[in-house]
Amino acid sequence: MSEPLSIVMDLGFNADFKRGIDYYVDNVVGGLAEVDDRNQYLLFSYFLRDHARLEARLPHPQRPNFKRLYRRFSQAAVRLLDIKYGLPVVEKGLLRGQKFSIYHVLAGGLLPHVAKAKTIVTFFDLAVEAFPARGTPDPGRRINDPYTYEYAQRADCLVATGECTKKDLMRYYAVAEEKIEVIPTGVDLKVFHEVSDPAERGRVRARYGLPEKFLMVIGPYVPPRRTNAEVTLRAYAELHRAGLTGGCKLAFVGARNDHLERLLKLAGELGVGSQAIATGYVALEDLAAVYSLSTAVVHPTTIEGFGYGFEVLACGTPFITSNLPGVLESVGGVALTVAPSDEESLRRALLDVISKPELRRELRQKGLTRAALYDYKKIGERFRALYEKLARGGR
Repeated sequence: MSEPLSIVMDLGFNADFKRGIDYYVDNVVGGLAEVDDRNQYLLFSYFLRDHARLEARLPHPQRPNFKRLYRRFSQAAVRLLDIKYGLPVVEKGLLRGQKFSIYHVLAGGLLPHVAKAKTIVTFFDLAVEAFPARGTPDPGRRINDPYTYEYAQRADCLVATGECTKKDLMRYYAVAEEKIEVIPTGVDLKVFHEVSDPAERGRVRARYGLPEKFLMVIGPYVPPRRTNAEVTLRAYAELHRAGLTGGCKLAFVGARNDHLERLLKLAGELGVGSQAIATGYVALEDLAAVYSLSTAVVHPTTIEGFGYGFEVLACGTPFITSNLPGVLESVGGVALTVAPSDEESLRRALLDVISKPELRRELRQKGLTRAALYDYKKIGERFRALYEKLARGGR
């Protein structure tokens, strides 16, 4: 049997507050901890300010083969000295004394210059190239994010979280197909599952002021084009004026901000102010119950990659979302999908899920079946296999 591998997992700098990418980091590390007690893992990051608080937010599995190393150091200095000028600040400085065979930038970090290990970078999407803020994509010519492009060229292996992302890496950055490994995001089934206990459902309903029947809209509504919450609101208002909402109200779930205040103001202008509620931030431990209480979750997003919606499906909740390639790859056939800004199609989808209990039952069962395929324990097994293949000279 070969020697155990030593793997550095660069966790990036997303610890200021918990976002989807942070839960992904937690879940991948947790999945690996469940399936791999042989290889050695060093969970690594660096940040200059608020060190103790940020360190406390990062994962730490209680496993002897998982260690942590969080340095107090400037990200800007790494970007200048290591990334720009090629000085091995991370390998020779921040990781001094550490021996490792794999360096994996797991989420949102910088790929330093590493001479003595294989390098991996995970890509969730290539929205910066596929959906540029200005102009149109120009594959192979104009690069919107030169740092990301450089990482894609320099890394030994790229992990794409879906086939759509893989195709974009090949299209925009001309990455060879054999250099890309598709390992999807998943869902933590210990957290996200159907909540049927009446006492728990009642507690969560009372805590967040949830009505008896409601459609859930996911916050924090920034940027507006990502969520298209205004399109959802207008479609709902049309149904309400026609008397077709079936008593369902509209619940905006997520932190309050200026964008939400504008949505609530618009709800008043559209005549549905009394039908729209805002829960504020929902704690993670309550989120599964909120999903489970919802008649449906509505999120006609404009920009999403693979994996969005698995949490909703795992709770047995009907999901209405976009027909983007990455989203269809995740939930196609088990969610109702529409063009992101097609208000008429969204209105029909809302009416279908409100008025057809047999459709809700069908979507529930399909969603539960799909979500079960993406348990993070299974994702952890795929990462372990990739590390071992790469160390053997694969790819």
